[in-house]
Amino acid sequence: MLFLALVAVAVAAAIFLLRPRGEAPAVSASRPAARFTQAPAWTPAARARAVAELRESLAPAVNGSTRHSLVVLDAQGRELFDDCAGCTVIPASVQKLIVADVALHLLGPQARLRTILAARSGIGTDGSLDGDLWLVGSGDPSLRSSDLATAAATLQAQGLRTISGGVVVDATSMRGPEINPYWDPNDAGEDFQTATSAVSLDGDTAEFRVYGGSPGAPARVVVVPNGGDVHLTGSITTGSADDVVIAPMPARNTFRLDGSIPPGAEEKFWLPVHGIVRYAGAALDAALRGRGIVLARGPSAGTAPLEAVVVWDHQSLPLRTLIAHMLVHSDNHYAEQLLRILGGEAGAQSDDGGGLAAELQYLRSRSIPAAGLRLVDGSGLAEANRVSAIVLARLLSDAELNGDGYALYPLLPAGGRDGTLKHYDFTTAYGRVRAKTGHLSDAASLAGYLDTHRYGRITFAFLINDSPGDPDSAYVRALDRLAEF
Repeated sequence: MLFLALVAVAVAAAIFLLRPRGEAPAVSASRPAARFTQAPAWTPAARARAVAELRESLAPAVNGSTRHSLVVLDAQGRELFDDCAGCTVIPASVQKLIVADVALHLLGPQARLRTILAARSGIGTDGSLDGDLWLVGSGDPSLRSSDLATAAATLQAQGLRTISGGVVVDATSMRGPEINPYWDPNDAGEDFQTATSAVSLDGDTAEFRVYGGSPGAPARVVVVPNGGDVHLTGSITTGSADDVVIAPMPARNTFRLDGSIPPGAEEKFWLPVHGIVRYAGAALDAALRGRGIVLARGPSAGTAPLEAVVVWDHQSLPLRTLIAHMLVHSDNHYAEQLLRILGGEAGAQSDDGGGLAAELQYLRSRSIPAAGLRLVDGSGLAEANRVSAIVLARLLSDAELNGDGYALYPLLPAGGRDGTLKHYDFTTAYGRVRAKTGHLSDAASLAGYLDTHRYGRITFAFLINDSPGDPDSAYVRALDRLAEF
């Protein structure tokens, strides 16, 4: 008699995107009728004064910039302020608002992403598993190596002792290159530019823990996950200086160690890894072997057979929670994973092109003007993207007026308090702003909501490229003044 760690179901029937019963994609064929707020309409005098103060506050950042796009919508979604609102500019990370809003509506806020382990049959009474163990991913950006360690512990507890095959990673639910060709190759070693794959692990980064020993002795370096296909060369010395160097080498997932760390000190670094199918397979293989489970061969890549059964099933937190993480911490990896998931869910290819097509279709369905819009990724990391302020402001305004569980407001960081907005020095607007930041070398953006004193919650999108001034300070000054209205 076969023993299954979980109820066995055919892989062909496994639903990798789980929704609560009754929840369906919610894409409207036309822009829904707004539920108007109770905030009073702006008086002509107040409107004129607000426009004047906005122009004055933003002028130091706008004057001399190459491109800008600025807009403010009142609580009813009507334009309060417009300075080239329809002009398309480099958006940077405020572009994540698009993938966030589309994902909430197309997938549903309570949807969960699944990662499964499957085999041709369950665990036998003698502790054996016949054939290979497939790791099948659906693009969950939050999957951690600790989850794979839990999977190995679960299978061991269920009696697994031997696998006559090996770990096989099935990443066929997504297509496309790991690295977007539009991204700056100079950022290849940075933790904000990571691979995109159907099986994502630890944000597709490896964690390096460096421990200083006795003076003059080599430092101890631990890589997490252990056995995750990472190779080290060189060494770090224990010394008086603190100048640890961990540099990627041309060979895949090979890192050069150099520099020094003080005695007794501990430092952590996260660096991107590549070849994620092989990397994740090696991590699971190591986790299983670490539990004393014997495998006949090493990890490989392949496609799980249709008749396989699920022996371990991992579900992500609700999509709403994943999107909150993405927006609060400006996580590029989450945005890129979600973009490809959108492509597959919309019936197109589960690659960047399919996801971008789904975003454009969604904007059209909401009657949001997209003239000049150009999107090449989901995160806004590429400087080739072009977005106008009115697109973002309309998304935000519609989400607030017609939320029905899909609101963006509670998922954004609070000004002066959370995530990427924590160090913005708001005064009168402190505690009244929720917004998404965006920064590249030649772009600084901010888009979100502001609760005014009298006129309710307004929506704004400020995007300025190549400013000779300090756009962030100008944005803070503008919102502090608006908050007083």
